[in-house]
Formats: sequence, structure tokens, C-alpha cells
Amino acid sequence: MKKLYTLLILTVMVFGCDNEKKELITEYDNVAKKSDSIKTVHEDMVSHHSQMINEHNKFTEEWEGMELKDSSIFENIREHGMMLERHDAVLQSHKEIMEAQDNATPNFEDLSNIEISEKIDKMKAWHERMRNDHEMMKNEHEKIMQEHKSVKERLLMDTKEELK
Repeated sequence: MKKLYTLLILTVMVFGCDNEKKELITEYDNVAKKSDSIKTVHEDMVSHHSQMINEHNKFTEEWEGMELKDSSIFENIREHGMMLERHDAVLQSHKEIMEAQDNATPNFEDLSNIEISEKIDKMKAWHERMRNDHEMMKNEHEKIMQEHKSVKERLLMDTKEELK
């Protein structure tokens, strides 16, 4: 009788673990699908960032040879360049992680439930980090654009005053 109970308990444990593994695999697949939308957002951010770099370079060229009353403008332009360089590095790190995730589909048969769960947690954490990075870059791009606008307005006002 003890052997029958032991066999019954083992059977329940095996099927219970198998169900848990199936649920974890389903969760992993759902999180992986979210990666696709995050990749789309990332690609949009790369495109927008490229436009920002072009705008910054154009802006820098326009004002490079001018004598300005307010030399802090050049400091702002330099800071913008540093922000954009930092964004380049962030976007490159995102690309590398996404490529690594694309090339590393796990063999679930070889993984324990704990290992699958850890992979899910890591992927979720990475998604959150990417969302936060994208939001930070979006905010900094807006700041740069506002500062460009402000500088242009100041320079226009300075030019009008000089013509009087």
C-alpha cells in the first residue's frame, strides 16, 4: 500500500511539475512577443535619434563661426553633443541585447522551472530598462529641441538689436 501511495504522489508531482513548466513556457512566449513591440519602439527611437543627430549637426554648423554675445550657447551645444553620444551607446547596448535574445531561444527541456522563471524575470527587467531608457532619451531629445529653439530666438533678437 505504501508503494501505491508513493507512486501516486510521484505521479502527481511529475504531472504537476509538467503543468507548471507548460505555464512557464507560455509565459516566456508571451514575454517574448512583447519583445517584438519593444523592438518596434526601439527602431522608431533609433530613427528619431538619427534625425536628432542630423538636426544637431546642422545646428552646430550654423552657429560655429559666429561671434556670440552669450558664450554659454556653445556650452549648451557641446552638452547636447555629449547627450547624443550617450544615446548612441545606450541604443547600441539595446541592439546587442536584442540580438543576443534573438539568438538564444532556450531549450526548455534542458531547463528547470526555476531557470525558466529566471529567464522570464531577466527579460522583463530588460524590457523595463529599455522602456525607461527610451523615455529618458525622448525627454532629452525634447529638451535639446527646446534649447535649439530658444537659442535661435535669442540669436534672432540679438541680430535685430544690432541692426537698430
